[in-house]
Amino acid sequence: MSFEIEKEKDLADHGIAWWNTERPEINTSGKEITGRLMRLGEMAGNRMNTVSSKFGVKYPTYAILATLRASGPPYAMTPKNLQATLLVSSGGLSNQLARIEKQGFIRRVEDPSDGRGVRVELTEAGMALTEEAMPAQAAAEVDFIRMLSEEERKTLETLLRKVLVVNSIRAG
Repeated sequence: MSFEIEKEKDLADHGIAWWNTERPEINTSGKEITGRLMRLGEMAGNRMNTVSSKFGVKYPTYAILATLRASGPPYAMTPKNLQATLLVSSGGLSNQLARIEKQGFIRRVEDPSDGRGVRVELTEAGMALTEEAMPAQAAAEVDFIRMLSEEERKTLETLLRKVLVVNSIRAG
C-alpha cells in the first residue's frame, strides 16, 4: 500500500475530528473502527446489490439462494438454520422466503426428519441462478479488497473474526 493512501483522510477522520473538537472529553477511539466498519458495510452492500441485480435479484435473495447452494446436497435447510446463518429475523426471513418461492427459486417442503417442520430447498431455477451468480459475487468481493496484500487480508480476517466472536458471545 502506498504511503499516500495511508495518509489519505476518509469520512471517519472528518467526523471524528468534529467529535474531538466539540466533545474532547469523550473517548472516540471506538469510532475509528466502528465508523469505518459501518461505512464499509454500506459500501459492500451496495456492491453486492449491484452484482446480484445483474441476475435479476436483490442481494438478500441471492444470499439465501447462495447459502442453500453452499450447504451442499440436497441444497436444503430448515428456516431456523437459514435464519441463524443469515442473521435475519424470523418474520423477515418468512417474508423473503415467500417472495423467493413466488419467483420460483425455492420451494418449501415437508422436512423428512421432522414431519411437523419444513425445509427450504433450491429449485432448478434457483440452482441455475446460483451457478451463474456465485462466481460473479465472489469476484466482486475479491475486487473490493484488491488493495490489500495477502498478509494484510489474513491480518484483517483474524482481527474481524476476533471482534465478531467476542461480541457474539456477549450478545448471547
